[in-house]
Formats: sequence, structure tokens, C-alpha cells
Amino acid sequence: MLNFSPIQCYRGANRPSYYPVIKSVITNNATVAVYTDTLNKRIRIDDYTGDLTEIRDIIQQQKFDWVEKLIVKSRAQDVPFFMAMGFSCEAFIKGYFAGTDMYFLTMYFSSARQRTEKWMEEESILQKLLSNKSDIEAPCVDEIKVATPAQAGELARLYNAVFKVYPTPLGDEAYIIKTMEEGTLYAYLESDHHIVSASSAEINWKFKNAELTDCATLPQTEGKGLMKRLLYFIEQRLKSDGIGCCYSIARAESFSMNRAFFQLGYSYGGRLIKNCLIYSGLEDMNVWYKKSHGEDF
Repeated sequence: MLNFSPIQCYRGANRPSYYPVIKSVITNNATVAVYTDTLNKRIRIDDYTGDLTEIRDIIQQQKFDWVEKLIVKSRAQDVPFFMAMGFSCEAFIKGYFAGTDMYFLTMYFSSARQRTEKWMEEESILQKLLSNKSDIEAPCVDEIKVATPAQAGELARLYNAVFKVYPTPLGDEAYIIKTMEEGTLYAYLESDHHIVSASSAEINWKFKNAELTDCATLPQTEGKGLMKRLLYFIEQRLKSDGIGCCYSIARAESFSMNRAFFQLGYSYGGRLIKNCLIYSGLEDMNVWYKKSHGEDF
């Protein structure tokens, strides 16, 4: 039996450390990678191999009482199988699985979690972006630095200052160091020797993809294009390392973040409803992706 503490949201030093649980469930004929996320009341199936019937049984065993949303990162050929189980498709990323496409399939166990009150507002933001095509320009990457554990404390302070809540414990210096040791790349920009903007890339070497995430800029430096510079820098570094697919999951309400990805040439892949706690509460998230054409996977 798994025991979980009550889930709350905190700011700054009052925010408790929270670590999601990542495990592999293995049977005779199947292996399933399960991401257990009690803070966001969701289970995510990040990968699976083997017999689909056994995979289905393992997934069904993850439906604990506290789970409000179940997500499967499905391969294209398995979408009909999962939809027959009751899943719906919310978004997709081209090239996610070392060149082949991935589909975010979701199932809800809370009617409130399944409904979004801001869809039309978010759709208006998206359509405003998509209707204004512009040439892609390479931003300046001067003065961008790659973080080491020595910057983890200042990065944690930046994230605490920007976000009231966040889906992972980025306000915890130890957590940032842990993710660095596991291969996450953090890049940042300074002003007067203090970090004012940062972003990261969670790299999946098995499938040669990376999620550009953890984007934060202090309010007093917003509007200067810092985040677009960071994202471009990280993307180019990943490309040189052989990563063929970059993607991000951005707050659907944030015009500036969605604009940054759109202006960098990312394609829209759909919207995940009340996907995670970020900024002010449970928010809808837009999926953006860029697949390197001609990449040799």
C-alpha cells in the first residue's frame, strides 16, 4: 500500500521538497515506465514495451484513488488500442521516439479536472500567433552560460521568485543539483552578476529528444527577448549533440512563452487540459515541437 501526504502548494522557503517517483514495472511479457506524480494528481506512462494486453493490465493497476489524470505517451500504431480502453488524444509530438511520432493520450477520473474554463481565451492567444507568420531569426547567444552545481542555489531562488507553484521542486537547490547529475542542462543569463533568466533541457538519449522547460525570467527583465535567446542557445547545443526532436509544454495563457516558441519555428501540437500545477494553479499547457529534418536517427 502506498501512502501519500496531503497535497498543498507553497511559495518560497515554505514550499516543501517534492520528488516524483519514477519506476519500471516489469512482468514476463511487458515493461512499463511509470511516472508517479502525487503533487499534480496524475500518473504518466513514459514508455512501454511488450505485450499490449499486459501493458494494459499494468496501466490499470496505476489507478489509485488520488489519481485525477492518467497520461500515456503512445506510439502511433497503438493509438487505436488505447482509445478502445477509453483514452482520448490531446496532443502529439512529431519525431519524439527517435524519429517517429508520439501521442499524448489521456483519461480523467475527475470531471472538474477534465473541464477547462479558459479554452476560448487560450485559443484566441494561439490563433493570434498562428495568423502572424514571421521569418525565423537567430537570436544573439552572447553572454549565455551553462549552469553547474555552483549556480544551483541562485537558480532555486530565481524559480521561487517567479513561480508561486511549480510541477517539480525547482525551489529546492538539492533537486536542481540532482537533475544536473542526471543530465539536465541548465542555461542562464545574468544582469549585475545575478541570474535573471534561466531555462533547461531534459534530455532523453534513448529516443534522441529533449524537453525545453523550466523557463523563468524575473519580471523586471521581461520583454527583452531573454528567454528566446536561451531557448535558441539550448536548441543549437542539443542539435550539435545529435538530438533530433526538441519540444516544450508551455502555459497556454502565456502569450510571451508561446510566442517565443512560435518565433523560433516550433509547430503547435495540441493542448493538455489542466495538466499540472504551475504559476497560479492547475493550468492548460500547449505542446510545441521541432523535428530536425534529415536527422539520422
